[in-house]
Amino acid sequence: MKGLLLIPLIVLSWSLPAFAAGGVQGTVVLDSQRPPAVDAGYKPKTVKPIEGEEPGVAIVWLEMSGGTYPQTRTGEVVKIQQRGYQFRPSLVALQKGASAEFPNNDDEFHNVFSYSKLRRFDLGRFRKNEPSPRINFDKAGLVKIYCEIHQHMRCRVLVLDTPWFAVTDAQGRFKISGVPAGSYQIKALLPSEKTVQGQVTVTDGKTASVQLSR
Repeated sequence: MKGLLLIPLIVLSWSLPAFAAGGVQGTVVLDSQRPPAVDAGYKPKTVKPIEGEEPGVAIVWLEMSGGTYPQTRTGEVVKIQQRGYQFRPSLVALQKGASAEFPNNDDEFHNVFSYSKLRRFDLGRFRKNEPSPRINFDKAGLVKIYCEIHQHMRCRVLVLDTPWFAVTDAQGRFKISGVPAGSYQIKALLPSEKTVQGQVTVTDGKTASVQLSR
């Protein structure tokens, strides 16, 4: 037939994933943050005023019984800055095998160290813009970090086996994505360093809602 434009038929095909991972969102009822432990009569001498600590927040994570966790976050490197004579962020979650650096943004020396049995280290004194050694965290648990020069400075690093975790905002809100379907124990480390927990079931393609409180 004259004038007929023949267009080849192109068949596009792709394979859809067998499932879409789910997630968990919700709120943690936050409690009061512990004051820093300092010697009686401690009066830090600093060039500039000491800025306030960050608001108290919580770390929320999911655990499953049995099985092996995917190692999806073991290569992460978190920068924990020293700014305003405080660690920022002062509460950090890492999957076991991840690392942290401690850049100094203040105009004075800092000396970052930890006596925690899980990860003991002492970075020595270093000034602004000097490179910070990278610390790897290879054991699960809570590592408490301080500055040898400024007693009031503190940071807590929670090292987890699971890759499914999040830090809340100052209102206690959180969201964890990319979670395979199943039943999980959900836990939260509060500003007071106490732990609350519950149970949650995750469904493919859906987000479960949870509230955790003491």
